[in-house]
Amino acid sequence: MHLRSISMKGFKSFPHRTKLEFGTGVSVVVGPNGSGKSNITDAVLWAMGEQSPLAVRGQSMQDVIFAGAHGVQARAEAEVEVVLDNASGAVDLPAGEISIQRRLNRAGEGEYRVNGARCRLIDVLELLSDTGL
Repeated sequence: MHLRSISMKGFKSFPHRTKLEFGTGVSVVVGPNGSGKSNITDAVLWAMGEQSPLAVRGQSMQDVIFAGAHGVQARAEAEVEVVLDNASGAVDLPAGEISIQRRLNRAGEGEYRVNGARCRLIDVLELLSDTGL
């Protein structure tokens, strides 16, 4: 099992939809200071159910929503989708890919989806519990 892609929109320093695709064996993201490398890691943790704002370097969970910058308006919600390769069958779902999506708006309302179907946080945690992630 490996991370196939991550798509972020309105998450921290990524106001516009940004998609990163990873092949097998990719284990490093490089770039200058302030380019968003740590925010990519935070996005993966957050999408997979992280509940502590401190773990994603914030004071409250709404801190993950893009707050605005010079010439770019703040966003109303954050959205992250993580796609995991499941060709090995590590996750007990009849699918070669597992998509985990999380959204959160400024009012604190959010949702999780697995392969497009709305679900609960506990469903995401149970899905990933035997993978070692």
